[in-house]
Amino acid sequence: MKIELNELSPVKRTMSVEVDADVVAAETERVVRRYAGKARIPGFRPGKAPLAVVRSRFRKEVQEDVKDSLLTRLYGEAAKEKGISPIGDPALDEVVFEEGKPFSFKTTFEIFPQIDPQGYEGVEVPKPAAIVTEEDVDGALGEVRDSRARLVVKEGKAETGDYLMADVMGEPEGGEPFQQENALVEVGSTQNLPDFNDRIEGAGKGDSLEFSVKYPQEHPAEKLAGKDVGYKLTVHEVKIRELPDLDDEFAKDLGDFDSLDALKDRIRTDLEARKQAEADNGLRKALMDKILLENPASLPDVLVDEEIRHRMEDMVRNMMMQGVDPQKIDVDWKEIRERQDEPARNAVHARLVLDAIAGEKGLTVEDKEVDAKIQAEAARIGEPYGEVRKRLADSGGLGAIKVQLLREKALDWVVAAADVREEE
Repeated sequence: MKIELNELSPVKRTMSVEVDADVVAAETERVVRRYAGKARIPGFRPGKAPLAVVRSRFRKEVQEDVKDSLLTRLYGEAAKEKGISPIGDPALDEVVFEEGKPFSFKTTFEIFPQIDPQGYEGVEVPKPAAIVTEEDVDGALGEVRDSRARLVVKEGKAETGDYLMADVMGEPEGGEPFQQENALVEVGSTQNLPDFNDRIEGAGKGDSLEFSVKYPQEHPAEKLAGKDVGYKLTVHEVKIRELPDLDDEFAKDLGDFDSLDALKDRIRTDLEARKQAEADNGLRKALMDKILLENPASLPDVLVDEEIRHRMEDMVRNMMMQGVDPQKIDVDWKEIRERQDEPARNAVHARLVLDAIAGEKGLTVEDKEVDAKIQAEAARIGEPYGEVRKRLADSGGLGAIKVQLLREKALDWVVAAADVREEE
């Protein structure tokens, strides 16, 4: 086998491979015999047709199978002989395949960059103090209180912040009418157009409103964008949000709290844990930012593209979970993808550097650590451990978990070796 390997960039290679005609002949013979063993040809018992007949009848299929088989096998053997580990699917640039002649092909592919990690020990990095103030506690308590507000009937006219219980009918210019009975319409809501809010402010029980609103061309609702919409509202009630009193009874209604002070203590504990997590994440990010500057690397496009694809898939999945149809919203997906390029490159770069650090420090992950990770995930999603492990094993996910844990170990090692400066 003749192999010629050329470097196009630190992470991109071309490889030309050629084998003699006898290798092609041997592979063709193997494929023909495989076809003969299962071929059903009129005039012959199953599997008993002469090889010459099989070769003639399935000539095109045999050639395709031989070509595909040789490409797969020789590509792997050539890469192994040259000591390289291609990533992703190679681009097949050319193939020469003629009966009775040598078989040759040329591919272009990417490999992992060589990284000799530098400057990752004793890195000076600040860590924000995880301080929770009384103002923080009061603010969080106010949010809890706000979530427990209830709507009560108000006498008189509606003001900003009040709600109208009303039947709403709308008729877009040249479009389909729409209506909703007993709708709650917040006066002054930022989700309404200013002109709409102006028309409904001051309405009272029993009022009938009729007006028209011009929607801007860039409005996200396609059926309303750029159109005049005629509205008719029949107001049944005006309601106002009533906040509960902040007392011991309020705390008891929320759960296992015997007093308002106990509720505040829990809020403070939760805020401290959240701020500590934010500080730890900030420390890790600042640390990796410095280490990546010390370890520039060429990044394989295949890894960056894969990271962008995962990020886009997560974005679409989150939209669908929120009841939004990604195909029906007016967004520039190309622009969104372009915005993901830099963070995707940073993520890939960080993983490659952490892999290099783990290798240099001889870090390993034991099977019991993988099992513990799976058990935690099974408990989180409420499924039996055995089912989760089997699903991961069948999909190749066990290896991914091991790699993830190894990178986490490498990052933990770097954090432990860092010169952390606690901020006031």
